[in-house]
Amino acid sequence: MINLIPPVVRKSIVTEYWIRVASVWLFIVAVAATAVVFLSLPVYVLVSSQVDVYAQSAAEATERVTEYDLSAGALVRANVMAQKVFELREVEKFSTIVASIEALQGSDIVIDGFEFARQENSLAPVQVTGRAATRQALSDFRESLLSQESISDVILPISNLAKDRDIQFSVSITFKEPQ
Repeated sequence: MINLIPPVVRKSIVTEYWIRVASVWLFIVAVAATAVVFLSLPVYVLVSSQVDVYAQSAAEATERVTEYDLSAGALVRANVMAQKVFELREVEKFSTIVASIEALQGSDIVIDGFEFARQENSLAPVQVTGRAATRQALSDFRESLLSQESISDVILPISNLAKDRDIQFSVSITFKEPQ
């Protein structure tokens, strides 16, 4: 029957037919795309909210790790300090040294001052300054210091013995290393 239609009209009918076919297919594709969008929208919302939850959880974990690093550093510093305090328990204290030297001074010796220092885990030589009534009292003080078992050497400069009475002196006391 299409053969009975003139060719010009026939061409116009075929063109209109393909336009209608294309528009129907485009309409079907549009309806399917709209359905896919509406069906995937809940999935998108769910995935977005889960991403936010995981991001928040990761931020909290990072915060906890930071706190751990901070507390671990503080713990290490506290451990180092505790170790130093433990080591200092074995080091002789200045107050006991002062007390032992003052106990040996006698009535003719007046101690004016002390100079203390530490070397690593031991005492550096202690400088004791003072006045002695006589040369003999100063010599006796030196001998009594040397008789102590914790003292290895007492250095009394010769210049301190130049005067016979009312002598200003400076003595360097070296202690034995703790065993």
